[in-house]
Amino acid sequence: MSLEPQVRRLADRTDILDTLYTYTRHADRLDPAAMVSLFTEDCVVSYIEGEPEMRGRRALHEMLSTYLPNSVSSIHYLSNSQVLFESDDAAAVHTYMYSWQRFRTHPVTADCHRYGQYEMRLVRTAEGWRFTHMRLLSHGEYGGARIAEQLNRPWPPVFA
Repeated sequence: MSLEPQVRRLADRTDILDTLYTYTRHADRLDPAAMVSLFTEDCVVSYIEGEPEMRGRRALHEMLSTYLPNSVSSIHYLSNSQVLFESDDAAAVHTYMYSWQRFRTHPVTADCHRYGQYEMRLVRTAEGWRFTHMRLLSHGEYGGARIAEQLNRPWPPVFA
C-alpha cells in the first residue's frame, strides 16, 4: 500500500475513534439528541442482549429520551478498540467498555457498574463517520444482573 492510502486509513481510524468518544461524551452529558445524531437514519441498535433491536433514529431517540432522565450522572470509558475496515467507507469496530451510572432513585436503586463491549459498524457519510449498527454486550455488572453476554460471539463481529 502506498503512503497516501496508509495516511488516509490512519486518518479514518482516528475519525472513527473520535466518533466513539463523542458518543460516550454525549451519553455522559445525558444528551439523547446529540447521541442519535451520530447514527444513520436506518441504524440498528441493541443495548440489551435478547431484547428487540431499535431500528432507526426515531426509535433510538424515543428510548434514550425515556431512559436517560432516570440518571443523574454517568461515565463511560472505552479501551482496546479495534477498527476492521470492510472497505474505504465502512468499518466494524470492537471496543471494551466500563460504565458507571447513578440513578435518580439512589439509594433505592443501586449504582450500576458495567463491564462490557461494544460491537459496532460505521460508514462514511457526508456528515462524517456514523453508526449503522451498535450492540452492547455485558461481561458483568455490579448493581445489575447481566453477565457473560460476550461468550460465543463471532469474530469479527457480524451485522445482519
